[in-house]
Amino acid sequence: MHKKSLEICLYVAGAGAFGVFLRWLENQLAFNELGLADPSAFHVMLIAFLVACVLVFRHFLVQMEEQGYVLAKDVSLALGNQLQLHWILAIAAGAVMALGGLLLFAGCETDKFAGMLRLLSALALLSGAAYPLVMREAEREEPRPALLCALMILPMLLYALWLIISYRNNAINSVPLAYGLEMLTAIVCMAAYFQMAGFGFGAPRTRQSLLFPMLSATLCIMSLADERYTSMQMILLATAGQMQLYVWLMVQNLQKVEKKKVVRKDDGFEHL
Repeated sequence: MHKKSLEICLYVAGAGAFGVFLRWLENQLAFNELGLADPSAFHVMLIAFLVACVLVFRHFLVQMEEQGYVLAKDVSLALGNQLQLHWILAIAAGAVMALGGLLLFAGCETDKFAGMLRLLSALALLSGAAYPLVMREAEREEPRPALLCALMILPMLLYALWLIISYRNNAINSVPLAYGLEMLTAIVCMAAYFQMAGFGFGAPRTRQSLLFPMLSATLCIMSLADERYTSMQMILLATAGQMQLYVWLMVQNLQKVEKKKVVRKDDGFEHL
């Protein structure tokens, strides 16, 4: 499944790249100098693009299921991998998120929500440090569920707080199209980490565990077209990298199960 892993991750990266370009065009051409939304086809195109991404990604998953590929519910079988490259990538993705948290802590002093941003930076630092530890636990023959649960909750809290901050920043903004993408990204990222936490809690939903990380990575890349702190952009970029690695490992670890043939007993009538 190495080839399939590469194919799907390239589709996700390509969707994110096209999406960030489409969002940038929308910001440049579909909003006036006052920040109000003008009538534009780009608003409809962006929504249609997101719907198309959901349908395409879901088609990939349904196609693999029809071919007999299933994802194991055990975290070691779903995310485990002994290649050193994956461990290096996990450390890199976690380090970028942690660095983004440190830079956000240092650069949010003058923000009106400085206290909440400092808490967000602390959660980003902890989440970045937790990610390679999650991968290390997945490589163990007997992962420690309590530790996995504690580590996997952190990024969920990170994006739950991000959603609250985004809502407070735009409480008086009358243009939902201007901030809707950021809030949608926070919601989908929180849902993606929630689905991945299912492996730690021993109750994963395999199709959603693949679908939400794919959507999360796409939305994180798309959201880079909006203006925000550079440190928060780094957190989004690190999230996209983490989700891509999750998808890569899960697709690579898919197991093919042969469908059982149903044998019907011949009671004489069929022969006759």
